[in-house]
Amino acid sequence: MSNQMKLRKKLLKRFSVVATVSILLTAVFMTAAFWFVYSEQESSDLTMLAQTIAKTYDIDNVKTLESVIADEDVRITLIAPDGNVLYDSESDSSSLPNHNDRPEFQDALEKGVGSSSRMSSTLNSNTYYYAIRTDDGNVLRVAKTYGSIISVFLKILPVIIFIVLIVFVICIALSRRATKKIIEPIENMSENLENTPYEELVPLAETINNQQKEIRKQMRKLQLEKDKIATLIDNMSEGFILIDMDKNVLMSNNSATKLIGADNGETVGKSLLAYSRNETVIDCVDSALEGEGKSGDMTINGRVLQIITNPVYSNNKQNGVICIIIDVSAKKKAEKMRREFTANVTHELKTPLTSISGYAEIIASGLARPDDVQGFAGKIHKESGRLLSLIGDIMKLSQLDESLSEEEFAPVDLSGVAYEVAEDLRSNAEKHDVTISVEAEKSVINGNRNQLYELIYNLCDNAIRYNRPNGKVKIKVEDTGENSIIKVSDTGIGIPEKHHKRIFERFYRVDKSRSKETGGTGLGLAIVKHITERHGGSVTVESNENGTTFTVKF
Repeated sequence: MSNQMKLRKKLLKRFSVVATVSILLTAVFMTAAFWFVYSEQESSDLTMLAQTIAKTYDIDNVKTLESVIADEDVRITLIAPDGNVLYDSESDSSSLPNHNDRPEFQDALEKGVGSSSRMSSTLNSNTYYYAIRTDDGNVLRVAKTYGSIISVFLKILPVIIFIVLIVFVICIALSRRATKKIIEPIENMSENLENTPYEELVPLAETINNQQKEIRKQMRKLQLEKDKIATLIDNMSEGFILIDMDKNVLMSNNSATKLIGADNGETVGKSLLAYSRNETVIDCVDSALEGEGKSGDMTINGRVLQIITNPVYSNNKQNGVICIIIDVSAKKKAEKMRREFTANVTHELKTPLTSISGYAEIIASGLARPDDVQGFAGKIHKESGRLLSLIGDIMKLSQLDESLSEEEFAPVDLSGVAYEVAEDLRSNAEKHDVTISVEAEKSVINGNRNQLYELIYNLCDNAIRYNRPNGKVKIKVEDTGENSIIKVSDTGIGIPEKHHKRIFERFYRVDKSRSKETGGTGLGLAIVKHITERHGGSVTVESNENGTTFTVKF
């Protein structure tokens, strides 16, 4: 709009200058024409006057000339053939010099008429002279000063000036109107570039049209990219916050709001303090505002969060801070579990190895009596078996921590696996005076058969291990159409409810003394949970003093 206003002013200025110059030139030419016409008219009138006076004057009575010029603004001079002035209407003739050298006098004597224009020493002004030879041989000269002509011009000058001003005002008004008429179609071009008002603007309109198409194309691209970025940020599990140099929130996603525990209201445009007053957040942001990235851990609503802040630069100038908030609760929990697992593994491995080393040392030192050697060897064998079992379970857990490929999954009939496990554990059940039975219908899932076998085996092994004499173990497989369900029930000693949440932890034992007697490693249920989760299922437990039921649902 500002450029259009400049064009409007420029055109108006140009039109005004043209109008002014035109008016001035017209005035000058009119003045010159007036001067020329008026001068010609005066010269013609002066000639006619001279001819009239020459025919009517009386040489014997020169005074009669005064009556002739009484109403005329002219000077009359009568000159003798020898150049002496006989009469002059403005001066005393006796005081005037001889006019024999006057050009108009000389031409009149020679040709009959003569004229000239010069500065008159008598009148002290520019004067026009016209001379005519009379019938008596004298020369009659009529003169008129330019001053009288100018005086007439000065009288009409105000009128001329007034007319010039009127014309100038009209020209300015017409210039404004013409400017508007010229600019208006150009202003309307923005609405319809196809309708170009002037042929000269067609290339410009085409260029603008092409540029607009390119701009719209780029805008669509930018909008798509913006939408992609916004979608990615909104769907990030990590919290994302963008802050300007004044600590105002420019952008944040839902994850950040949930993790920090901020209000669900609009956060964009608000101060960071209104968003969160956590000391770790404020400290990390302040550090990044000073140009140094920082990270820190904090606990909010029972979750361990890590915040990472870094300065944002544009054209080598810092213009904000970016914050990433990550929920590291699972990571911290996993680290804690790994530490506990390492400690438990060390302890569990150390116990049988200590026993083995002790019995072996007694035998090697010769302190053991011959009758005791067999007993010590049996204990070493038992502890070795326990150690091997423990190492086997640890290896299984290690394998379960690795991801399975799709090739390792195949359709598996759970009923067939249940019957196989029951058959493999039947002798072990009989040793513990426990009866094992199966009630299964065909139920096929996509899974790893070896691991599913291990899952049912561990549940049944625990059910046998912690059962009562004459107890029962029942494996039941159901197919509801939506889910495949495995239930392993026993009539054992049961699990107190306070332990239900922890029995799937590695090396967790409800009764450590009984576990030692039964030879359990404390990893069986942890393996069950891992296998269930890897197959997208869930495992639950129901227990009382009359027995326990584990339910696995796929």
